[in-house]
Amino acid sequence: MSKVKKILVVAITRLGDMLQASPTIVGLKEQHPGAELTVAIEKSFASICKGIPGIDDVFEIDLNYVCQCLAREREGLVDAYRYLDNAVEELRRRDYDFVLNMSSSGYTALLLRMLNVRDMRGWVSDEEGNRLILDPWAMLFSAFVYHSNRDYNSINLVDIFRCAAGVTKHPRTLMYNVPPETNDFVDTFLAENGIDGDGPLIAIQVGASQGKRQWSPPRFAHLARLLIEKLNARLVFTGSGSEEPIVSSVFKIYNHPRMVSAVGKTDLSQLGAILKRCETLVTGDTGTMHLSVAVGTPVVALFLASALCFETGPYSSGNIVLQPQITCNPCNPNLPCSRPDCHEQISPELLCELVKLRTEKSNSELLEMELSREKADPAQVAVFVTTFDEDGFCRFQQVNGASARNGFSDRYFDAARESYRSLWKSEFASVPIREAIDRWSTESSPEALQVSGSVRSVIELTHEAQRLLDQLCHLIQDDKSPPYLLGATSEAISTVERSIEDLGLSNAILGAAIRMFIMEKENLRGDDPLFLALETKRIYDTLSRRCDLFNKLYRFHSQEPQGSYS
Repeated sequence: MSKVKKILVVAITRLGDMLQASPTIVGLKEQHPGAELTVAIEKSFASICKGIPGIDDVFEIDLNYVCQCLAREREGLVDAYRYLDNAVEELRRRDYDFVLNMSSSGYTALLLRMLNVRDMRGWVSDEEGNRLILDPWAMLFSAFVYHSNRDYNSINLVDIFRCAAGVTKHPRTLMYNVPPETNDFVDTFLAENGIDGDGPLIAIQVGASQGKRQWSPPRFAHLARLLIEKLNARLVFTGSGSEEPIVSSVFKIYNHPRMVSAVGKTDLSQLGAILKRCETLVTGDTGTMHLSVAVGTPVVALFLASALCFETGPYSSGNIVLQPQITCNPCNPNLPCSRPDCHEQISPELLCELVKLRTEKSNSELLEMELSREKADPAQVAVFVTTFDEDGFCRFQQVNGASARNGFSDRYFDAARESYRSLWKSEFASVPIREAIDRWSTESSPEALQVSGSVRSVIELTHEAQRLLDQLCHLIQDDKSPPYLLGATSEAISTVERSIEDLGLSNAILGAAIRMFIMEKENLRGDDPLFLALETKRIYDTLSRRCDLFNKLYRFHSQEPQGSYS
């Protein structure tokens, strides 16, 4: 990247997502000293930017106003157009030379196209408005969004976006600065509610973005009783005003003088101040979880229903994360669930024990502990402690052993995640492969043999496609080639491609690699048929190489001691 003077980060998104952008923002400022960094964000979330270091300016976009204009039709359409046109013109006038689009929406991709910035990362669009993914890391995010591929990813969303921005030096935590004046608010709040005495101060976030991701009030009430009786804890319940009925349900089941509700009583900075004062936060995968991490307070987090810790887990060291291990977890985020059995996999007793451990042990002690199967059965729930690998990527280390899942062995998913992790880091971040992939045992598990068989099938198909593409190149260069032969060869190549796609669907472990291949083909642009054929051949060669390397890595990792890490 050449000298960068003006940076634009497009993050028209939710509070938690903006906090997850903080390591990238801080890293960009460190790698480009003197550069001016602007964040473009939806107006209702703009206040979060005041506490994130490294932001020089905030460009607010009022999408609610745009929607209101569109609802009026006719003259409203004109008003919406004028508003957006002025916004685009203002961003153009600022003359940014680097843009990172952290939003995968179509309208932000179109926005980047209209800005025509020299160096664009993330999602953009072509001349016709079709969405493109220029950066391989953003493409990787899209590959793992596909539901059947989610179980095979171990690279946190924070790392994906910082790598997309080219950030290598970064704080290994989210960041949010709490205003000093909010300390008085916390002192007053605790004193007025009679919980400013002794005992660990623990925050509890009951609400979640979806009902199926929210632990039930009776379970939270049971947990509250255990925390007070066993830890002499002081409990602060957090949340927005809309979550007040949920917390009221908890207090109706169990109430105690050492419990207080701050729900709907704080602004963002005040909530951050309360969390900073606490020793830990008990929460689901929520914006409050990310805020707690950003102010330096560790969390004990439940990743229920569609939430998957490897994707959006707490980004700092020393957090404890629980991930149910039933067949349907993680479920599809776009579908409702009438029977969230994953909630039953986590007991209030286990959660209380983990909160106790988090308040008593150091980060290094947590990583060294081994929870017994009696306390945390790995067939029911995986318990992880967050840390970072030697390359600065967040990782989740399982501390309660491992168990077979969904008909696969206890090493299957771990081995697949670690193999993809090394593959992507090697290809996209130039991180050397440290595994001794050429010295595996001659004995392979049935799963490893099955993976090898699937990889051979993919590689054979890529060789067939490359042979056909060579034939197509020859036909393109020969002016006398009959059109029917060109068409027949192209159709034969399409048939091979469909066969590869089918393999990705029937062999989920290869789904991410094959999805990357599909997106790379979709990104091809140009009018020269010979150029397109040669580029397509290169993409098939990349798929073959990736699958071969993944196979070697998988055979290596599938023989590691079970439960080493995920």
